[in-house]
Amino acid sequence: MALDDLLPAQSTEALAITCDDAACANPEDEAPSDFTYADGTLKWDSTEIRDDDVITVINTLGGTAEYTIFSLQPENAEEKSEGKQDEKTNCPFKLRTTNAMILPQGFLSKFQFQGLPAYLQSAKDVHVLISTLSGTGLSVAFFDEILHPLLRAVGFEDSKYTVLKTKSAESVKEFTQFNLVDGANEGKEQVVILLSGDGGIVDTINTLLQGKERPSTYAKPTFVQLPLGTGNALFHSLHKPSTLPSIYIQGLRTLLHGKPKALPIFKATFSPGARLLINEGQTATPLPNNAVYGAVVGSHGLHSTLVADSDTTEYRKHGDKRFGMVANDLLYPKDGPPHKYKTDVTFFQGSKAVPLDRKEHGYVLATMVSNLERAFTISPESKPFEAALRVVHFGALSGDEAMEVMKAAYDNGRHLKNRAVGYEKVDGLKIAFREEGEDWKWRRCCIDGSIVGVEEGGWMEVRVLGQGEEAINVVAD
Repeated sequence: MALDDLLPAQSTEALAITCDDAACANPEDEAPSDFTYADGTLKWDSTEIRDDDVITVINTLGGTAEYTIFSLQPENAEEKSEGKQDEKTNCPFKLRTTNAMILPQGFLSKFQFQGLPAYLQSAKDVHVLISTLSGTGLSVAFFDEILHPLLRAVGFEDSKYTVLKTKSAESVKEFTQFNLVDGANEGKEQVVILLSGDGGIVDTINTLLQGKERPSTYAKPTFVQLPLGTGNALFHSLHKPSTLPSIYIQGLRTLLHGKPKALPIFKATFSPGARLLINEGQTATPLPNNAVYGAVVGSHGLHSTLVADSDTTEYRKHGDKRFGMVANDLLYPKDGPPHKYKTDVTFFQGSKAVPLDRKEHGYVLATMVSNLERAFTISPESKPFEAALRVVHFGALSGDEAMEVMKAAYDNGRHLKNRAVGYEKVDGLKIAFREEGEDWKWRRCCIDGSIVGVEEGGWMEVRVLGQGEEAINVVAD
């Protein structure tokens, strides 16, 4: 059956999935629960659901109830502080379903599901790609406990998509090569629901752009990112600012109501001796065409060293707290002040090449996005889906001074008020390395989480790709 043959979600499937709420309709009940809705809260009996926790409401015609409300169980603040999680799933989230005969019209107007979005209806191939290595390893449980029941309930049957789980750091690249490349080149509409951090997007882009020139028939695959990574920079930067306490709610609502947009990207070109560092930096492999593509950041200095040093199995157990743990070691080394990165930095603005007078640096980061984490606003002027590169940089500061800059970035981008911090919109930049020695440590660059080691006397150049050169679409709200 083609996707076009699917009816909007008018199914009793939701009732068969689970019903864990006291308001669930029961044929033996003498009267249905009396729901009221005011100030963003749906109440009945002694129970309530806040707007912030609602995913959607579906019609359940033919069952014992007219509607089923899908929401996420709010995290218990006390349990969260004690590190407790759901014993069954070992997850910080739990799907909640509430069946009802009658719901207030104001609540229905906000949340009633109106049918599958156009990008899902028109897709010829749909994949759910679960990155088992992303973040703190919650992707599998999120699919099993949240996404799978939701897809079934809204009428997107199991037969309409394939599910794949990654087995290694190369799995996303292999999936793209064997499942997306040919279809994209042939103009086929493809959708990937990605349970991953930014790394899954980056691996996909680089695989799609490798090899021969794209044909005129190329159709960009469409990605829906359910943010289960560590920082989730792309998700936080591409979506409208949200007061929702749960990033999962925003992701699921985007899946059901969002629209695809072309994702701007940049190309980072390296000198011939540069190598991609993998396996916790133990393995160095050549870069295809001496280039890496990205959509988030190209950096050198404190940021790249921090990302590289924290990308270990042990540190990843700590989620985004790993960055702070490593930052402390880099800013307060036992043998003296923080390292001074010796490079020549040049900005490209139109036809002009503008060199920085500074020869020693602490931080040089070129970015296409506003936020590296939800609260870490590195580039406040960057807008969603804007094909513009901005550079944040500062010199060799003391540990306390650098820490103050980093803390200020968590305060709505207040770090840019610091006179020591530079901030420019550029068309590109070039970093030429003057660090000596065979060790990569102080000559590492970060491209969206991938680490590249540059040889002595080598360089990195970053340029934004023009409109029409994008590799994928991303669904956003």
